[in-house]
Amino acid sequence: MNGPTTNFWEHKAGRPLSVLLQKAGYGLEAHITFLRFFLDYTTNALGPSCNLQDGISLWKSFMTDDHTPIEFSWQWPATGNLPTIRYSIEAISPLAGTSADLFNLKAQSRLIEHLRNTMPLIDLSWYDHFATWLLPTEFPSTLGNTSTANDLKASSSTSFMGFDLARSGELTAKAYFIPSKRANELGISNLALIIQAIQELPGVQLGDFPTLDALAEFFKAEEYGMHLQCEIFSIDCTSPESARLKIYIRSRSTSFDDVKAVMTLGGRNRSEDQKLALRDLFHLWHSLFSYDGAWLGRSTSLPLCDHRTAGMLYYFDISKNTPSCVPKVYLPVRHYASNDHQVARTICRIMSKRSQRDAAKSYSAALRDILLVDIFLSPSQHRYSC
Repeated sequence: MNGPTTNFWEHKAGRPLSVLLQKAGYGLEAHITFLRFFLDYTTNALGPSCNLQDGISLWKSFMTDDHTPIEFSWQWPATGNLPTIRYSIEAISPLAGTSADLFNLKAQSRLIEHLRNTMPLIDLSWYDHFATWLLPTEFPSTLGNTSTANDLKASSSTSFMGFDLARSGELTAKAYFIPSKRANELGISNLALIIQAIQELPGVQLGDFPTLDALAEFFKAEEYGMHLQCEIFSIDCTSPESARLKIYIRSRSTSFDDVKAVMTLGGRNRSEDQKLALRDLFHLWHSLFSYDGAWLGRSTSLPLCDHRTAGMLYYFDISKNTPSCVPKVYLPVRHYASNDHQVARTICRIMSKRSQRDAAKSYSAALRDILLVDIFLSPSQHRYSC
């Protein structure tokens, strides 16, 4: 049954999703399938409606910088194929952040059960394992009638769900865990907790995750690794044989030399492919972050920003039997680029040179249709370029 909350999210998030699917060239059947899933499951999970001008909902989701609990992404293909649309959400209960649901665990639990019963291809065996290990278990009973404002000081997001929308109409799910609450309960670091959880997977044998050992060593021994913050752990909700595991790392160091150090694990990865990737990355870096055409040196840090999501975000694929640890970097354009026009123009120019001219035009058109503002003037609604 539709209500104010559902209607709010249908308009605020349903319309942008429809625009993205249309501009990305999805067929009508797939378009309808994904919109139906969105209306049936996503809108009901997003929690109380919010108006960013009149005040944000009580639960301040870590999903986006303005606390909106949904984020869309446009995945550019490596070849001349068509793009893929994805989105991630934080399920939010009406009582999130109060003593009745301090860590906002109830809505995620309900969403998982819905997916378990309605998605025939989903495999939640690893989700169940990691949820037990990484989600907080403390539900303080001594809070009584303390104010919601005080409760919120102790609460933060602990999990997200992501959905990849294949052009065939097939939908696949991913789960994201923010383990800091559980790690604090145990008095250990986020990375140590994640490593323990992986090692306790059923059937895991020594050497199944060789890249995890390399990442752990980089954290301990290297000058840059010691200053990284492990923030998020994600898994594919597919069969364990094919599921990817990723660890997301944040660094406050913002020069390109710092990025290179992390991307190469302190120089351990010196492959030719990596060298080419870093060359292309510097071209993107300079195009996104230089001002008025000024040269941005490799050792020059980006302007100081003290926002919670400032700095660089990396993820390391540590999937089972993955032979080498090759990270990807998310460039936080929201904090360091001028506006959406600069971001869109740079991305579209680069992708056009890679036989993606039509997709670049569609991306730019989708951005204009969704924002309905002059993207030359608007603050960036992009969060990351990866």
